Amino acid sequence: MNLSDRIIAVAEAARPFSWLGEVTENKIREWIELEFGGDPEGERRHGDHSYRCVPLTPILHVVSGNTPHAALQSLIRGILVGSENRIKIPASDLPELKDFSDRLPVELKPQLNNTLPATWMRDAEAVVVFGSDETIRHFSATIEPHQRFLPHGNKISFGLVLNAFDEGLIARAARDVFLFDQLGCLSPQSYFVAKDSETFAAGLADALERLALTEPRTQPRSTGTAATLRAYREEWKYRAATEAGVHIWESGTSLEWTVIHAPSLASTPLHRTIFVHPLPDNLEQQLKSVRPYLSTVGVDRVDSAVIELAILLGAQRICSIGEMQNPPLTWHHDGWPNLTSLVRYVDIERA
Repeated sequence: MNLSDRIIAVAEAARPFSWLGEVTENKIREWIELEFGGDPEGERRHGDHSYRCVPLTPILHVVSGNTPHAALQSLIRGILVGSENRIKIPASDLPELKDFSDRLPVELKPQLNNTLPATWMRDAEAVVVFGSDETIRHFSATIEPHQRFLPHGNKISFGLVLNAFDEGLIARAARDVFLFDQLGCLSPQSYFVAKDSETFAAGLADALERLALTEPRTQPRSTGTAATLRAYREEWKYRAATEAGVHIWESGTSLEWTVIHAPSLASTPLHRTIFVHPLPDNLEQQLKSVRPYLSTVGVDRVDSAVIELAILLGAQRICSIGEMQNPPLTWHHDGWPNLTSLVRYVDIERA
């Protein structure tokens, strides 16, 4: 199947999945043009010689069950470059991935398996892995020198509010927390607020409550997750009673959301458990330990000063608060190009 047919097939398969963003024929063609500079299947001049792009195939995709986004995005990339795709899916099955695959022409359907056949790992020219650091270490130890390894491990994201804020900004911040139960790599785990952080935290709690009422969860939290969230709340209720500057807001008797205001950094169990911190003077030093894991920094105003700050902190992506969960199709996932990473360049030198 040629590139044009693959583009049409992907756009059609993506139509029901609005949360993938604008995956239309025009947007896909724009994406391909931006990464390849033209038709990736043709021969192109490059200085005194030319080259062709040849897809790495087959591609082994090892995907996690946190959200369906990464799995579908990875599959789409493999289809567009013209590779055969084999996907090791988690025990949760990712029904969205199966639904998407069912909408593809038979020539483009990936192979799906809950286990990992030894031949899949052996034969793969590229291995794309989404998962925990432990998962990434496991696969990095088994990769052969000739295989392209594209790991997407644990990541964190946060927001920076450096200016005066209003209810609109707080509502957008709440939406970034609320989507996908805060389980994606682009989900904020905390907001650093320069002015009146406690007011921001209280407003964020109100905004999350409104979202919980208008868009309630359709399934209860698992027993293990519920126990973890209850224990976490109790710990921070005690700290709020004994430590200056610590406050906690929670969704009543439910486990829909939790907002914690605290001067110092802390890890979160996710599931809409969000921290608000006063902006420290030494933000770079405080975040030094998480710099290798930083993905997206959402900001209240995208200007040159905040761009330089976010880059200094280690950001891979900078966007407006409210758009943290909505990267464009053309973004560079974890800091590298998504399509050209899945091909090999063949240089051609004619006498």
